[in-house]
Amino acid sequence: MSYVVVPHPDDEMQAWSLIEDTPDTYKVFIMLTRGEQTAYCVSPGFDEATGEAQPYPWPASRFSSACEEARRNSFFEFMAAMAESDSGLPSSFDYEGVKGPFHSLGYQVCGHDVLDYDDEDCVVDLTAEVWTSPQATVVWFNLGDGDLTANEVTWAITTVQENQTALGIDSDLPATSLIGASFWNTGHPDCFIYEHDDHFAVRAALWHIDFGVEQQLAATCRTDPDASRHEQVSLAVFDRAFETASATRIGAHAVFYGWLWGEPPGYWPGAYDGQDELFHRHQSFWVLK
Repeated sequence: MSYVVVPHPDDEMQAWSLIEDTPDTYKVFIMLTRGEQTAYCVSPGFDEATGEAQPYPWPASRFSSACEEARRNSFFEFMAAMAESDSGLPSSFDYEGVKGPFHSLGYQVCGHDVLDYDDEDCVVDLTAEVWTSPQATVVWFNLGDGDLTANEVTWAITTVQENQTALGIDSDLPATSLIGASFWNTGHPDCFIYEHDDHFAVRAALWHIDFGVEQQLAATCRTDPDASRHEQVSLAVFDRAFETASATRIGAHAVFYGWLWGEPPGYWPGAYDGQDELFHRHQSFWVLK
């Protein structure tokens, strides 16, 4: 079994080289936020003429339930499309409802539903929504897009590990890896610069805490001195995610997440060679153990 720790829905692609074509490995996607802060919930970058899928429901504003639902639906549509050519992924999930609330374990778990927040704006949510399938489980927390902390990441991972039966996870499966799908780079050369605080929170938690799995690693730049594992998404699978034909979106990531970018080219592109885009085929990881 592999745990895949995802800050926001669409980041899962940043560890896809360790996810694709692994039918013998059960995946547990630990989704940390609902992606509800994105400015594209105010003004979606949706262009119907390109073949992009319209976000549904239409997100009226940041932090709204419609924004959260639209981002969640994009994730599941993307996963279903990728599963069409990958027996290690489910074509659909069964919704198991809201689980918890779980114990705080002494951690401060506090999200915020406004951009300029103070302590009075704290929203404590110790629950998780769960979806299951024969190949994977999705455990979706609500820890605050844009204000995620390393302590909250630690709480979420520990909560999943300690409540597997309640979350519909087979507790007899050995945990072989804990993967941070959380590319973060502040300046290593020849790589996309990405300094999102939520990604750093995942990096900090996985870097400093040993969660007791066989291998613990997270996405980074290939020129990061700590990068020690280099993998690649197969060309056919990367096409399935990012292929375009002129202005037409064909790949699942471009189609279902295309509304999350409005500047040229109108979607998050994928780098087939190198790491000069946030999403890249040749992926690198630092390995804690």
